[in-house]
Amino acid sequence: MTVYNPQRALGVLIGSLIGANFNSTADQQITITHPYSKVQIQSIRVTNASTSLTTAAGGIYTGASKSGTTIIAASQVYSALTASNLVLTPPVSSPASLTAFDNTLTLYFSLTTAQGATATADIYVFGIPFEF
Repeated sequence: MTVYNPQRALGVLIGSLIGANFNSTADQQITITHPYSKVQIQSIRVTNASTSLTTAAGGIYTGASKSGTTIIAASQVYSALTASNLVLTPPVSSPASLTAFDNTLTLYFSLTTAQGATATADIYVFGIPFEF
C-alpha cells in the first residue's frame, strides 16, 4: 500500500552538488540519497553562482557521458544566474516519464559549453517520495 503524505507532495531535498564546476565539461556526480523506498525526481534548483554564468550550458543525466535518461536538457543555459542570490529552476525533461528510483542513485551534471573562466554554483535535487 502506498502512503501519501501531502507535506512531501511538493518535494524533499534528495541530493546536491555544492560548488559544481561550471567551467568544465567533465561529468560531475550528484549522489542521490534518501530514506524512502522510492522517489521520483521532481525539480532541480541551481543557485549561489560565483560569477555571472553568461556562457555555461548543459544538462543532468542518469548515466555518465550524457547517457541514460535526460533529467535536464543539454541545451539548458544558466545565464539567468547573474548574482549569487538568484535561483534557477530549469525544466525537468519529461517528468511524467521519469520512473521512481531506488534510494541510491547517481546523477551526472555535464556541461555542453563551459563558462570559459572559473565559475561555480550549487545544484539541489528535489523529489517526491513514495513509501511502499
